[in-house]
Amino acid sequence: WTSRRRHERSSPSLSPRMNCATLADRLTDFLEGELTPAEESAAIAHLSTCTSCEGVLADTRKVVQLAHQHGRAELTAQDRERLLASLLGEVSE
Repeated sequence: WTSRRRHERSSPSLSPRMNCATLADRLTDFLEGELTPAEESAAIAHLSTCTSCEGVLADTRKVVQLAHQHGRAELTAQDRERLLASLLGEVSE
């Protein structure tokens, strides 16, 4: 998400405004329908103008769907650390 500015298309001013960082912080709330109507509208407006966040939302939905289909996976401590390191590496790139 470090290059989020170039992914955002211009849009009219919204109140409240949602940006990439705010949406990332509230993504679970958005998916679970726990945002206020104004926050949800702002999130949808942001998603319609930001290809980066749109992709993150699609990927997150896929992960949730796979988790529901396959259930909980037990990982060893070593595998958990490797997975976390891999995910953190992708986020910081």
